[in-house]
Amino acid sequence: MRRRGSGDSRRQTPHVFLILSALLLLASALTWLIPAGSYDRVLNAATGQTVVVPGSFRYTAPTPVAPWRLPLALFHAFSSGSAPKLIFFVFFLNGTFEIILESGAVAALCSWVVGKFRHRRAWLVPVFVGTFSVLGFTMGLTTASIVFLPLGMAAAKSLGYDAKTGMAMVMLGTNAGFAAGIYNPFSVGIAQTIAELPLYSGAWLRWLLLAALVTATSLYILLRAGRASPTAETESIAEQAGLTPQQGLILALSLGALALVIWGVSDWGWSLEEIAAIFLVLGILCGMAAGFEANQICALFTAGCKKMVGGALTIGMAAALRLVLVQGGILDSVIYGLLQLVGRLPAWSHLLGMFYANVLLDLLITSGSGHAAVAMPLMVPLADALSLSRQSAVLAFQLGDGLVNLVSPVSNTLVSCLALSELSYPKWLRYFLPLVGIYLLIGTAFLLLAGAVGY
Repeated sequence: MRRRGSGDSRRQTPHVFLILSALLLLASALTWLIPAGSYDRVLNAATGQTVVVPGSFRYTAPTPVAPWRLPLALFHAFSSGSAPKLIFFVFFLNGTFEIILESGAVAALCSWVVGKFRHRRAWLVPVFVGTFSVLGFTMGLTTASIVFLPLGMAAAKSLGYDAKTGMAMVMLGTNAGFAAGIYNPFSVGIAQTIAELPLYSGAWLRWLLLAALVTATSLYILLRAGRASPTAETESIAEQAGLTPQQGLILALSLGALALVIWGVSDWGWSLEEIAAIFLVLGILCGMAAGFEANQICALFTAGCKKMVGGALTIGMAAALRLVLVQGGILDSVIYGLLQLVGRLPAWSHLLGMFYANVLLDLLITSGSGHAAVAMPLMVPLADALSLSRQSAVLAFQLGDGLVNLVSPVSNTLVSCLALSELSYPKWLRYFLPLVGIYLLIGTAFLLLAGAVGY
């Protein structure tokens, strides 16, 4: 008789390294099968982005990436580009949160949350989703998913929900706001500037979109977490004593650091370097406030970093996947093919074709600003040629860019959050893909509405 044990479970759920390795081999094969091509690119002074030049696509000499060159691509991805910054950002972040968690400040905060929501815990989900959507639709701050993830997971656990629910509350809330993009400077702002539209015009439809996405996301998370119930551990947490002065100081320092990060990103254009530096200083200050000795602070910080080694390798492998597509010269070819296909669709489906073409493109280019810089210069003349409004073309881009961001294994936000939550990529897909289907239905409905009202 065959035993069912942990070995079977491991075979049924491939490790994320195996999935990314298979995708690397697939990308390598595609560089041999898809003709290489490229667009000319120029600097757009209005947006500060390097954008493609419409009508400049040309096929180029093939530069296929042989499978035996993949280890070189891996090392290059780990040692250059944006991946090293993100890896050390995750190290700094988790090292700091290890110190904060050890102080007991988060547990004390969660005891307060349990006291407020113990008898109406379902309210916690829409509160989190709605709150974090603000960071997405005002500043496009998807990095907030990474920063706030430990707090969301701790709050969910204290109410009897699993870590996946806590992760979803923060990450899907931020992404819902990003996809709605009401005042998102990195997607809608850049796209409308390229399309020569008034900045943030047409916001009324995006407000309706936000309401639909937040509602659908909150209901979905609640349905998937419906069987959870407060545990004995939850009840004991709720009965813990209040905050000590040291814990109150640690929470105040953490709140101040988060406010400083939000202000720096929105007003000063801070990126990962500045945010990482803020969290490094925060970790030291919180350790001192907790009364930890210097050696203990160092040991806790190192312990937090050790937990992220697997996640760091995942980030590097995802960056290598992007690198192979660029080195193989096929990324622009894929973009060109998708937009050529849209032009051949029936007239009634042109807008939906733009939407779904951007959905596919977002699996390869998950950066909102990067996606806009590539797609919008090509979509604007295409929309004019197909007698579509430029505002509707921006909406098609925006929805295609935001709704499936958390599917792609090359998404920096996704791989970082999976690393922090210790959740595997296949398990995340099983959780998230049904919601993606709902998102696509919402996107389709809003584009049909846009076409019907002449948006």
